[in-house]
Amino acid sequence: MICCWMRSIAHRAVLTAMVSLLLVIIVGAALAAAFVGQAVKVLGDVRITRDGTDITVGPGTALQLGDLIKTGAGARMRMRFVDGSILTLGENTQLSIDVFAIDGTNKSRTVILTLLGGIVNAAAAKSGEDKFDYQIKTANAYSAVRGTKWIVDAPKGSTGVYVLNGQVEVGAATAQPVLVPAGSWASVDAQGKLSPVAPTTPAMLQPLLDATSDNGGAASPPPTTPTTPPVQLPSNPIPDETPDYQRALKNRDKKDDQNPNHDKR
Repeated sequence: MICCWMRSIAHRAVLTAMVSLLLVIIVGAALAAAFVGQAVKVLGDVRITRDGTDITVGPGTALQLGDLIKTGAGARMRMRFVDGSILTLGENTQLSIDVFAIDGTNKSRTVILTLLGGIVNAAAAKSGEDKFDYQIKTANAYSAVRGTKWIVDAPKGSTGVYVLNGQVEVGAATAQPVLVPAGSWASVDAQGKLSPVAPTTPAMLQPLLDATSDNGGAASPPPTTPTTPPVQLPSNPIPDETPDYQRALKNRDKKDDQNPNHDKR
């Protein structure tokens, strides 16, 4: 009787352990599937809304599919995705991670992010997949890229796309998409009208770079002059002005006078 009871307890313990292990595997797989990247650098107040709860973001915070990232006034956030892509959010920006799928079997990668407002500086990692779809959408436009660095600015219903290198396809619901090369930009207004592609200028681009800089809000070029003043060397007296040197000269002249072979000039 006692043996049967002990076998029953052992059987239940083994069953409980197997169920617990299965739950850990399932939960771990779900978390691994949801993980898409992490915060690399954070300045100021940055939060993530996940499953209805706000989470304060710091360096190393994991990013998951479905996250809504929000930066406060004066804040910046740089993030790195698992595919190597890097995004920097400016202040008062909201970005949602809608789709992030990498299929090694079918050699495809699909990334869809939505900029609800604010500004983002993006660098999409070059793709070796056969099927590649990397988009940043706004309320009235989209930008699709392949191995490109670009800025998307979405102030008050309009969208501006500024290409730093590579090329970006910009489109809207009511307009034929255009291809914007490096050093150019295009915009979509609140009515969905797509502007002609035009070259960017330093005066136009610098405020955008400043707005997405994670170095405290300024993306200034490196200084061309030394930042430290030159070292002031000590002021030493001229040798012939020192008493020791004067005495040495007098002794030398006295010896010369006593030497009959010395030629005085």
